[in-house]
Amino acid sequence: MVFFTVEQWKRPQDGAPAQWMAVIKLDSCQSLSKAIEVLEKRGQPGFYRVVQTQRCIWAGMAGGKLRLHRSHAGSRESLARLAETCEREGGRRPVEKARQERAQAKTSRAKK
Repeated sequence: MVFFTVEQWKRPQDGAPAQWMAVIKLDSCQSLSKAIEVLEKRGQPGFYRVVQTQRCIWAGMAGGKLRLHRSHAGSRESLARLAETCEREGGRRPVEKARQERAQAKTSRAKK
């Protein structure tokens, strides 16, 4: 599974739009330092960004303010499940439901 993707900004050519192009992909056992090291070894000038692909942000309104809830998706499947939940819940983060599930899990662990 890819964890870091280093993308390079490509200028528009022949009427095509400018865009980010993936140039390096590193798995989850690598680090941001490793991504930068690999980029240095390439020796190619340009403008780059490092995308951490297992990070997700659920942004929703609460009390008239935008609230950001950050988390990690451990796999593509878990990220897909989060996206499905977002769709199912109409974009609202199911906070109360999650609290109830955690409380139930804690209770069942305590009984063991």
